[in-house]
Amino acid sequence: MSMTLTKPSIQMRPYQLEVHSALDDFHAEGGRRGVVNLPTGTGKTITGLDYARKKGGRLIWLAHRDELITQPIRAMQAVWPEASTGIVKAKQNEMNAQCVFATVQSLYRRLDQLPTLGPDDLVVVDECHHAAADTYRLTLEAAGAFRPDGPPVVGLTATVERGDRRGLDDVFEKIVYQYQLLQAIRDGYLVDLKTERIHLNLDLDEIHTVAGDFNQGELDDALLQAGVAQAVADAYIEHASDRKAIVFTVSVDQARRTAEALQSQGVAAEWVAGILSTEERRAILQRLKTGETQVVVNCMVLTEGFDEPTVECVIVARPTKSRPLYIQMIGRGTRKAPGKRDCLVLDVTGVSRRHDLMTAPTLFGLKETEPGETITEALDREEDEDKAQRNTEANRLRSIFDEEDNEFQEFRQMIRWLNVGADIYALSAGEAGTVVLHPAGDGYQARVLKPNQPDEYLTKAPVWLELAQGVAEDYLRRASTLGLIRTDARWKSDPATANQLRLLEKFRIYPGRPLTKGEAGDEITKAIVRWKLRIA
Repeated sequence: MSMTLTKPSIQMRPYQLEVHSALDDFHAEGGRRGVVNLPTGTGKTITGLDYARKKGGRLIWLAHRDELITQPIRAMQAVWPEASTGIVKAKQNEMNAQCVFATVQSLYRRLDQLPTLGPDDLVVVDECHHAAADTYRLTLEAAGAFRPDGPPVVGLTATVERGDRRGLDDVFEKIVYQYQLLQAIRDGYLVDLKTERIHLNLDLDEIHTVAGDFNQGELDDALLQAGVAQAVADAYIEHASDRKAIVFTVSVDQARRTAEALQSQGVAAEWVAGILSTEERRAILQRLKTGETQVVVNCMVLTEGFDEPTVECVIVARPTKSRPLYIQMIGRGTRKAPGKRDCLVLDVTGVSRRHDLMTAPTLFGLKETEPGETITEALDREEDEDKAQRNTEANRLRSIFDEEDNEFQEFRQMIRWLNVGADIYALSAGEAGTVVLHPAGDGYQARVLKPNQPDEYLTKAPVWLELAQGVAEDYLRRASTLGLIRTDARWKSDPATANQLRLLEKFRIYPGRPLTKGEAGDEITKAIVRWKLRIA
């Protein structure tokens, strides 16, 4: 089999390049099995695939669920299209491909068929906090991961902690790289969070703890008695009726009751759980994607492998003590999407004197947030109010970056994608061109329209919308077009120029009122995109 090192078709972000450098150093020092901790929505899949591409050898990509091998296979067209790909799951057994994507259960049943791997090859374990299971260790042993001359192993996860506090030391040697959730929000790669606490008449001190979290059966009974389903419906109507949302519940019964309570108030809501078929779950999530369904209530099937960037509200209707579980849940709402400014987290909980409950404020070491305040705004406010050092998670997280040196500090607030129509989004960057996200094939492409020059495709093949948006925004960062794209630029409030008015007239746009430079520029941008893409 010919192994070739190809050029990347997507430019890696700074932290992704830092991941690659950290892994190279770790392996050069004799390390074999390292963990990379990146928050949900910051490109774990792309990071792992591009690292495999750089090595140029064979790749085995392991995951514990079918959904977790679908996305990396799709991403191969954007990251490493020259490599052959194969799937090992259920009855599929395409073990001879250069890059094999497998569920651990299916690969475990075929250990005798594993190819011989060496130091130039790679094994990636997605959601590696599950790797403490015996099936993972035995599969990695069969792949040669514990031999000195075997393949290095990279574990990818959004949280290195496990809810049951069982360690990963038997499998992995070191956390090689960590990029914190707060850092990703500050850098503008994820949206900021707003939070509201919804109080139930519920005493959580009466519920026992099992494996580090509440006893699920007791919690389910207590939530039912407290009227949690109706409380969620009321909270959604009051705080988030204009937002697409997902709800997390402790049981299938709670999920069903909550969906019914929402439906009774006129909300397009459905519930999803593991008892439904794969086809039913996919159909429900597709309706959420298109907006036909506004709220999906789920019993623990959307904590991993679910990527719908347009979700703007996460309702945690299952109190938890587990930090990793909580991070997984709110991570379903932190991904960026055109027009999305933030994600609202509704923490539905009770009172407790002896349990440490996870909520959005406590996750970041905050006391509480004020109405309408985002997490980062609350952190800045509390820092201003109390300059003294506090031994909290907030201080630990703040210490990882220097705000004065953070070149992306304001990026998340400065841009506003224009909706041109038919799922097409655009943003003008002056001489750097007009960046467009548009449907192509079964996904989207990011493309730069430049005057008197051929278009530049930032994605060589169709990818999902979130990735296309990320690639486009990375281009804007590198193009240093800050003064042009920021929404609060002073020049945008000045009256439209004569040249702008002539262009508007050329495109047969007659607003009927005076426009500012910013408003005229937006109309011209949309008109250019419609003309270039031949949109009526």
